[in-house]
Amino acid sequence: MSSIKSKNSHVDRMSKIASLNEQEKIFLGALHCRKQYKKKSVIDQQGTISKSVYYLNKGILSMEYQHGSKVFVRDFIFRDSPALVYPSFYLEEPSRYSIKAVTDCDVWELTKENFEIGKRKIPNLEIIAFKITNLFHQNIEKRFESMITKSAEDRYLELVENHPKIIQSISLKMIASYLGITDVALSRIRSRLSKRVAKNY
Repeated sequence: MSSIKSKNSHVDRMSKIASLNEQEKIFLGALHCRKQYKKKSVIDQQGTISKSVYYLNKGILSMEYQHGSKVFVRDFIFRDSPALVYPSFYLEEPSRYSIKAVTDCDVWELTKENFEIGKRKIPNLEIIAFKITNLFHQNIEKRFESMITKSAEDRYLELVENHPKIIQSISLKMIASYLGITDVALSRIRSRLSKRVAKNY
């Protein structure tokens, strides 16, 4: 029952992007497959062609670049949000980053094959995909703007404010990478903030 409810919620959210009738919702729901991934699992591997779009039902995902032995966190994906490697999924070219499970994750997967089937049966699915892709671009622009206009401390505070439980779920090293700073610099920021809070009591 919970699985069906989760799928319905996912499809209902998609239908708010562009209208879907009940028959289309049922058909689209049937095209999705529910999967579970253990913490640290690689869901989509950098350098391969991405063949699925994921919608996160539970847990946290990360998008990561690997350059030699170094890993750089591009973004985090939280509950009730889509994740895809763009433009690999659409253009069928090797992906420039990976999607990994930061925690144990539960996702709805829509394969490229089923996406194409859906487009033929559901006219508004392509509009939904286009708007979701635009949302990804907007998020990238906001992140880039934040990196050049806000201090690391402000970016950290914003992240924690929007996702209060992130500290319990994600390592400080990953958070530092996402913020574009070293873990030592992040430790200093956290120490400074703790002292500031202590002074107010």
